[in-house]
Amino acid sequence: MWKKVDDYSLNFHNQPRRAAVHLKLDDGTKAVMHHLTIQELHALGDLLRAEPNVWYHTLRGDLVAHSAPDSEEDLD
Repeated sequence: MWKKVDDYSLNFHNQPRRAAVHLKLDDGTKAVMHHLTIQELHALGDLLRAEPNVWYHTLRGDLVAHSAPDSEEDLD
């Protein structure tokens, strides 16, 4: 199910070296995208900063920038 991203934090942990994006979704739930490379963290950070509408798929873990969907199928 697609949920709009309301807020986020980018996290880099030095020991062990790993990166993650923590998301706060519009229904108050949270999601984490774990085990990212520094390049992936950078790209996702750019997307989250630049795009006004970002959506997260709670089952697949997908992240997309898209205007508000009319239905679930619009972002599949």
